[in-house]
Amino acid sequence: MAVVKDQAPYLCDLVPESAFRLVTGLSFPVNAKWDGPHKKDGLCLAFAAGREAPLGVTWSYDDGEKILRLQHEKWRDQNAHRLPAALGDGLAVVIPTAGGIARPNYVVALFKCGGRRPWISIDFAPVVRGRDAVRDMVDFMRIAERRFGELHKCTPGAT
Repeated sequence: MAVVKDQAPYLCDLVPESAFRLVTGLSFPVNAKWDGPHKKDGLCLAFAAGREAPLGVTWSYDDGEKILRLQHEKWRDQNAHRLPAALGDGLAVVIPTAGGIARPNYVVALFKCGGRRPWISIDFAPVVRGRDAVRDMVDFMRIAERRFGELHKCTPGAT
């Protein structure tokens, strides 16, 4: 199983495109778009023509503890996995796809970056057969936090 590698170009500034394609088997073009200027928060979707967006990224400096508490409550019965402590407080969950969910892989983390406590969530399309979705989500979050630090000029770390 190939490892998730951190290399440009990035989708939504935080997810390496080649690794995303490897993990999901995505072969068609995607166009990542942010919802507007993002000084204190942002939402980005990677759109694919004629399909639901296979990637969503959200981040914010606000309400991190509340968001995390709600996500822990929401996924408590879904076998959610805690993230490694080095990534802050967070979880990764593979959502059952019976409801036709386009992005069943969900990971969220609240972490320190300089003097602030941002949170990031990433949700993406199903992984290809034989991949460990939870490990891939943890790897994507590790890369996303590092990239966030680069873009926002802060050093990410545990909360």
